[in-house]
Amino acid sequence: MTRLSDYDRHGRVWDLDPASGLLSPAPGGSCHGFVHLPEKGEHAAAALYGAGEGAGEGTGAGAGTLWLQFGARRWNCAAVSVRQGSLPDGTRRFTVTDAGGGPEFELPYAAADSGPFDPAYDWLDELSDDFYLWVADRLATAASRQTLLEHFRAGFPAT
Repeated sequence: MTRLSDYDRHGRVWDLDPASGLLSPAPGGSCHGFVHLPEKGEHAAAALYGAGEGAGEGTGAGAGTLWLQFGARRWNCAAVSVRQGSLPDGTRRFTVTDAGGGPEFELPYAAADSGPFDPAYDWLDELSDDFYLWVADRLATAASRQTLLEHFRAGFPAT
């Protein structure tokens, strides 16, 4: 099991079984990544995590690997690239491609609703409202992937 902080509901913690993609509520403790629970149009939970020292044994999670998971499917973040884009109709698309540029996974989803017009709403607000945009941003460079992996391996409290 890998302990994850809920990306959208601060303070909630989940245990993820990496082999099946199943989640179960957890009592807290040190988290090693984030999970986004399915919303309208999505059919499975998505997670970005790295196993802490000694965590994930027997799951193939590996302490030195940053993982992206959607349901039971998962990818080593060093072996794939991700993109998130907006379509003219307002739909967003999250795409995972393999090292050769071949499509591995594609998820169209509705853009997050920022609520009433807020002139202070900016890029940071958009990142916090859209898990897939945040994932694409964090996985954009080798340096940011390494920083995130180190943070996840050390573990952090759910807030």
